[in-house]
Amino acid sequence: MDTPLLNRLRELSADIIKLFDNHLESFDNEKHVNEFEGWTDLFWRSDSIRKAHLKIIEPLPGKPKLWLIHINVFPDASLHYPILGLDVVAGPNKISGSFFDFSPVSHDTHPIVTTFGLATRDLVWKKERELPDWAKEIFSPHMVAAGNIREGEETEQFCEHALKLISYYLSEVQHGALWKNGVDHLDWHNNYCVNQKKNKQLWNSLRAMNLDEGKIEQYVNDVLFEEIDP
Repeated sequence: MDTPLLNRLRELSADIIKLFDNHLESFDNEKHVNEFEGWTDLFWRSDSIRKAHLKIIEPLPGKPKLWLIHINVFPDASLHYPILGLDVVAGPNKISGSFFDFSPVSHDTHPIVTTFGLATRDLVWKKERELPDWAKEIFSPHMVAAGNIREGEETEQFCEHALKLISYYLSEVQHGALWKNGVDHLDWHNNYCVNQKKNKQLWNSLRAMNLDEGKIEQYVNDVLFEEIDP
């Protein structure tokens, strides 16, 4: 399905992939054992990033006419550095939902998270919303929630901010020595994944695709939001 909006989002995804290719090294995730039609899953890592995951779902004939991108970047657990998360769901002519955040890995205020808040505070399409309990456990106070972003100026602003902030995140995390504070943050990473898996909309959207239940559970638990043993 080709529309101006979806093609612009495909351009954004290609630009993000280039950023990951430039900053990180791609790898084959051995736990990604199930392929789903219309899905693309790509993985990267580096000395500072233990896993970056980008997933794209393209609309298929006879299926809901929705395009989706999911991105998570988990830094090395030894770094006091936030987790990047971006989700976009779009129909042919508008972005129906988006969530973007640099999620903290401690109770301390982090300069990267503060910068994210300053960069996004004046976005006109940003919507304040009451978050479910699982989201309150993991997202920063600056988490961007948006919906009904139509093709045109708002979409351009959305794409420009997303690309700029992901580039900033990847550039800063490379200074790994600056972010070491002698603490292992793996518990925060695992808590992020535990709470993401409490999102009922995640499970409902996957089940609506009429995929094998066992394969869905394996994908969510081992690929999408994998918990790591200490």
